[in-house]
Amino acid sequence: MLTAFLVALSLANTAPATKTVTSADAGKTITIAKHQKLNVELSECGSCGYKWKTTRKPSAAVLTRRSQVHKDATCEEPCAGGSYTTVFRYTGKAAGRTTLRVEYFGPGKADASDTFQ
Repeated sequence: MLTAFLVALSLANTAPATKTVTSADAGKTITIAKHQKLNVELSECGSCGYKWKTTRKPSAAVLTRRSQVHKDATCEEPCAGGSYTTVFRYTGKAAGRTTLRVEYFGPGKADASDTFQ
């Protein structure tokens, strides 16, 4: 009987499924639960020299940053003109509000050509 209770309790404490947002969600308010994972997936032409950079970090009291990854590459290295998806990954840490801004910079450019926030 005790074993069944422990299993039910552990299932009740599992975090909700990962929430994934894309450039289509820019400007929207996103709500996640404590311990829920948040992925921000943005298309990038890395081999062209373009790169997404975080220009406003979210509050560390609200979101914990996890390692950034790349996926869905359209070509193998060495490659010119191929693209991939950059994934900025976070986990909800505590209740609160925070802002995240990621900007897209071309090679040698000081001004961003696109913004996600």
